[in-house]
Amino acid sequence: MAAELFVGPALTLLSVALLIIVAWKLGKGLVLLLINSVVGMIILILLNYLPFVKITINIWSILIVAIGGIPGIALVVLLSHFGIAF
Repeated sequence: MAAELFVGPALTLLSVALLIIVAWKLGKGLVLLLINSVVGMIILILLNYLPFVKITINIWSILIVAIGGIPGIALVVLLSHFGIAF
């Protein structure tokens, strides 16, 4: 009887600890992805003020930069430079 009273709270505590660890690992990755996306968006806006860079800001360029971040902005600039898109 005493062992049954101990198993329930122990499993609950173990489950909560495991959930916190998984959320921490996923959260850290999501925060880095969010920072990369925001920096990419800022660079996209700042690049548009340069006279030699002509990038049309539309839904596709925003999506590429939001998903890709800084490498996404490099892709958008290259596509725009070679006249493939944007």
